[in-house]
Amino acid sequence: MNTESLRSTNGAQLNLRSQLLFLEKTPLETSDPIMSFMSWNQVHAHELSHWVRFHGTTIGVLLTLLRASRDSLAAHTLHQMDDSDRRFAEEERSTGSPLFSWATNNTARQLGSATSAACTQWLSLHHAYCILLGTTPLTWPAGGHSSLEQDLMSMALDINWSQRAGNGALPRGPEDFAYVYNFKSLLGGEEPITTRLLFECAGMMDEAYQFKGSRDYVKVMDPSLRKMWGINWSGPYGEPHRVASRMAGRQLSHSEVLTLIDFALNPPLPGLQKGVTSVDWREIYPPYRFIFAASIMGDKGNYSHEESVSTRPDAATVKSFFDAVTEATSIRMGVIDSKLSSDSTIRDTALAPKHFSERIPGMTLLFSERLQEERTQDIRSISHFGSLWINVEGIRLLRHTDSDFPWWFFPPLQVADHGEFKWTSDRLDIDEATDLCIGSAISSAYDDIVHRVGPLTCNHLPASIFDDTAELNALNYVLKNSTRMSITWPS
Repeated sequence: MNTESLRSTNGAQLNLRSQLLFLEKTPLETSDPIMSFMSWNQVHAHELSHWVRFHGTTIGVLLTLLRASRDSLAAHTLHQMDDSDRRFAEEERSTGSPLFSWATNNTARQLGSATSAACTQWLSLHHAYCILLGTTPLTWPAGGHSSLEQDLMSMALDINWSQRAGNGALPRGPEDFAYVYNFKSLLGGEEPITTRLLFECAGMMDEAYQFKGSRDYVKVMDPSLRKMWGINWSGPYGEPHRVASRMAGRQLSHSEVLTLIDFALNPPLPGLQKGVTSVDWREIYPPYRFIFAASIMGDKGNYSHEESVSTRPDAATVKSFFDAVTEATSIRMGVIDSKLSSDSTIRDTALAPKHFSERIPGMTLLFSERLQEERTQDIRSISHFGSLWINVEGIRLLRHTDSDFPWWFFPPLQVADHGEFKWTSDRLDIDEATDLCIGSAISSAYDDIVHRVGPLTCNHLPASIFDDTAELNALNYVLKNSTRMSITWPS
């Protein structure tokens, strides 16, 4: 499994590396058209949930910026290397030594202090991304505290703020320095959930809105689909719900756990929230935020909601619960005060003269800007996204031709039907969509070029590109011009 993706249990995925939605139209093999439609609807709700939550939360925006910062750093480093250094780096890579690695005598160190410093910075950005998302497990030394991990996380947040100031992040003053403190284990090294699992659990609960609720019409869901959902729910994707219920000392409803997840995914962050420079590890790390909030929810007086009683909780009640968690634990609910994007449409992003490493971050930050506006207007549009599919407020998601259609809820770039690249044709023409696809391919190649060895990977991109020799040759030409390295995708 590609750990840089958020997947439904039917195999569809939002690939975080390329920001492409991989979605088959008929995920369930059946001759029953109604059941096929319902299954498709479940998968669609799950994957849209990932898009909305990843780009509509502070942790998702931070992960986007961390990724953009490391891609820009890789691009800058490669551009600054002379021909001799590039040839040396390519030769070392061909023998199994990537440019950036944790090895004591890595290739970057042999190329001088500037490249060595870039290597340390890039590795800190990459490591912070992986730890926060949960693709790299947290490991704790004896005593449950790691000064090295704390330093790496602080370095990553500070570099990120420095690189993105005024470009997604807040302006940075001369005295501003981002750092994490109190970096220690909450559970003695046993970490039952990750940020990635919180996203997956929320996706499954959004699916469940189609057959859990007060509306009679949701009861038409085929029993076999409910059974399949239940089997998947008993696996890892349901673990956050089980952990929360244990912490609360009572069986929590899906709606209650969705509230916990929204709190967990929105930590206060340096560079994104005014007045925040330093942050406690327990306040920034979503799984710990989730556990603290769940313990507060044990008292029904703090928060209680059953989706079988009403489709959605009251927005004021959700915010009141967040305040109660902060009062009891000093763990704050984060907000985004920075201007994430000045673009108005996806076309603005596609047409802007940006480096390839900036095109996809530019696109996703535009969506994040709009989703943050949604959060301000009605937090439940993000926290309880699945409820929109069975609630009158969600009708606007179906009116694609309306002038005020909320396009930011939908991923603009998709891969479907045997690896074919598709896009929102009413908002992008073929040239604009192609430019964004190229940007996705180039930016996602940097990790392979500087941190891995062997052929460039391609399973995060549309397979149709690699089936067409002319398209592949054109893409490799752009890649070589962009990276100035003789490393390409194999035919």
